[in-house]
Amino acid sequence: MAPAQPGNVSKAVVTSGMTGYGVSDTSKGFSLRNIVRSLLAALAVLAGIHASPVLAEKLAAPTAARVDATFSDVDAMAPGYAIGIMKNGRLIYAKGYGLANLEDRVPNTPDTVFHLASLSKQFTASAVALLILDHKLSLDDPVSRYIPETAKYGPALRLKHLVYMTRGLHEYSDVARPGALPWYSAYYFTRNDAIDASLKQPTLEYAPGTKWTYSNINYMLLTRIVEKVSGQTFATFMHDRLFAPLGMSASLIDDDTTFVIPHRAFGYAPRSGKVLGQLRQVGIRADDGAGYIRLDRNSPHFGGSGVFTSINDLAKWDANWYSQRLAGPAFTALMNKRIKFQHDKDNDAFGLVFGNYDGQETIWYAGDDIDASTYMIRFPKQQLTVVCLSNNPLGDAQGRAMKIVKLLEADGMLR
Repeated sequence: MAPAQPGNVSKAVVTSGMTGYGVSDTSKGFSLRNIVRSLLAALAVLAGIHASPVLAEKLAAPTAARVDATFSDVDAMAPGYAIGIMKNGRLIYAKGYGLANLEDRVPNTPDTVFHLASLSKQFTASAVALLILDHKLSLDDPVSRYIPETAKYGPALRLKHLVYMTRGLHEYSDVARPGALPWYSAYYFTRNDAIDASLKQPTLEYAPGTKWTYSNINYMLLTRIVEKVSGQTFATFMHDRLFAPLGMSASLIDDDTTFVIPHRAFGYAPRSGKVLGQLRQVGIRADDGAGYIRLDRNSPHFGGSGVFTSINDLAKWDANWYSQRLAGPAFTALMNKRIKFQHDKDNDAFGLVFGNYDGQETIWYAGDDIDASTYMIRFPKQQLTVVCLSNNPLGDAQGRAMKIVKLLEADGMLR
């Protein structure tokens, strides 16, 4: 979903263009790195790392009951949601609804690991922010310094144009894919496939900084820049510099779709005429009937998407906005940084969008993909955050989260 221009959520069922994906271009399902990652994940489960933390505070019981009631329509045997409410850097309410795995009837919980879809962009931007604070990158660096293929576009294309979606590059899903296959996540392609298709275009769509266009190719390119500057894979960089320092033990970059992800929520959509029609349009067989269609993310793209995490881990990420444990106040200030370009849109930050709800400043982002619908909204003045993650791409996580916000407002938590 384009954050400033909410789109047709149903399109996320079959098209990767809604959120973008990301990196890895080698078949490394049995690599030593993945074996180690799998062992570490298994040890984490055995050690109880994924256990839900004790809530330091609790949402008032009457409010909690009203929040819970907003999900009373969720079928316990259907795909559903996990929600989290954070206040003053503490998780005060967290709960799951419906199933993460319909085959084995595994319920959604605050420990369930969801694909964040476009909520991943703030994490990609955080890697850039960390390297800026390391004095290894600058927002004014020409992109061609790190991506030589972009030199043909001239020196005006800068790192800041990628971060703030004002780059002029062609979105990969808008150009022809080699081999004539459509750009859908049901057809395997890599981050570099997408980048190569975009950079084959001889000219930019517009001069950098003169227009704003929601894009995923920007954030794919940012991951490549992070890799070049850091000398690490993006997944390793994110583990070492962000997930591990914050104790986000369930979080990872899904750059290998063969990787086993403990507590994963699988995607499911209703076996409806609309969904069936979209699948058949791209050559995917899906029979008529009742129930749900399983929708797997089988293309290992990251940058615009590709982060998998849980409510409990997102609470740790949110807490850093106030504790500034990771890289100090300069990191938070950079993540919140806005820049004025030669167009009217000036509310973008680092993979985040500033907004307003009933007179209160917000920082938010939304995501939709073949396996997920996600939404996160922060009220920085009140130090209040609401997160809703769904493994139904038609689950309207944003609408669900805003119902929670209205309840919290009615109970005086936005004063």
